[in-house]
Amino acid sequence: MSAEIRLPGLPELRRPGFQALVRERGAANALRFLHLCGTGQGDYTRDRDQWQIEEEIGRMKARNEL
Repeated sequence: MSAEIRLPGLPELRRPGFQALVRERGAANALRFLHLCGTGQGDYTRDRDQWQIEEEIGRMKARNEL
């Protein structure tokens, strides 16, 4: 026996979610919260690769390998 789970589409999910947020926190704080949850900017994958390279260079310098 398998139970089917119906997942609502994003607009169906977003609307009542935002309404609940506004009801609980008010419109201004709901908008502030959504601003915190934005997608951000930049290229995380590229930046992460650069950080890892820099960390490895730092480790190599610490071991006098560079």
